[in-house]
Amino acid sequence: MMSGKEKRVLDPLRFFTKLKRSIRKRVLFRKFGEAWNAKSAFQNRRYDSYEAYLEHQKAKLETHDFANYDTEFRTALRERLDALDIVWRGRTVLCLAARIGTEVKAFLDLGCFAIGIDLNPGKENRYVVQGDFHDLQFAPKSVDVVYTNSLDHAFDINRIAKEVLKVLKPDGLLIVEAVHGRDQGVKPGFFESFFWSNIDELIRVFENAGFKATHRTPLTHPWPGEAICFHPIQDRR
Repeated sequence: MMSGKEKRVLDPLRFFTKLKRSIRKRVLFRKFGEAWNAKSAFQNRRYDSYEAYLEHQKAKLETHDFANYDTEFRTALRERLDALDIVWRGRTVLCLAARIGTEVKAFLDLGCFAIGIDLNPGKENRYVVQGDFHDLQFAPKSVDVVYTNSLDHAFDINRIAKEVLKVLKPDGLLIVEAVHGRDQGVKPGFFESFFWSNIDELIRVFENAGFKATHRTPLTHPWPGEAICFHPIQDRR
């Protein structure tokens, strides 16, 4: 007979899944470590090659449980998007580095035609196809909206900015959600490959690539940061 709170029943499958993820992450840490190259306002994780970068980034899916994130972030993002003065229904949306597709689902909730890309979308993912945001496979000037909250997983941020500009329609919209930088006391995690001193520096990258920041909003979920809306500068295309 148990007294007080009932003892939690051990779920063997959940236990071994968490153990497997932990072991895999330790193996990855030994392989990739925490070596960074610092250049002015930015940091880049040190990789031996682009192939090593790809291997590291693809591994995140197998070391994380996205179940709670999928529910909570989908709601938070949908509410943020709905608060913008934009008619979403019917717009085409491309979500970059979308993992399991949570952001895609938020856009679908608003009536968009949305798809995501990721280096490792996992098996039987209805919302995300395999792709690299350094080399987008979509036609030039074909997308109404590009969304990403994964620029801290970039290998070459300038290349990504150019690829986004390529696929966006002339009157298109880029939405970047970015965590605060080092100046606010934030440090990159183990899977981050690129980081900034502050969000202003990140915005300058896109302004130099041919975008204009038109709207900035603070956000708190899934981390403290900002949502920034950019539009292409017409005479720069």
